Amino acid sequence: MTSNRRLCTLILKCLARKSPLQRMELRIMTAQQLRCPRSSTSLIRLRIGGIDTDLCEDCGGLWLDRLELARFQHPASAFGDALVAHLNQFPPTLIDHSIRLACPRHPEIVMLRRKFSLAVPVEIDECPECGGIWLDSDELAQIRR
Repeated sequence: MTSNRRLCTLILKCLARKSPLQRMELRIMTAQQLRCPRSSTSLIRLRIGGIDTDLCEDCGGLWLDRLELARFQHPASAFGDALVAHLNQFPPTLIDHSIRLACPRHPEIVMLRRKFSLAVPVEIDECPECGGIWLDSDELAQIRR
């Protein structure tokens, strides 16, 4: 109960310093329950290394907000090791990569499927609106190799 009060107090303090449009966006983001773009189940919040990640316990997929992937992608990252170990507990599922996915944060936006980099040809899904990235169950491990 006290942690909820602290969170509400923090949100109210943030809202007081924002413009009306920013306040509306913050309220929407804090109230919105993210859903898996593959299975439509609610994503579970998991905090690793001070970063809130959102994962799907059905398919083992992972949602990272803009710029969060950099914290986990390097092979020497202990936080990346912990996240991959956590994701490995979910059984791999058959995934049809030809299906275009909707962004968990902006369900009306279809994400772009692209290669992570020239050196790492893993295909990832990225939202053109918010820059968030959806990784299927094995993609983070492939990026970190």
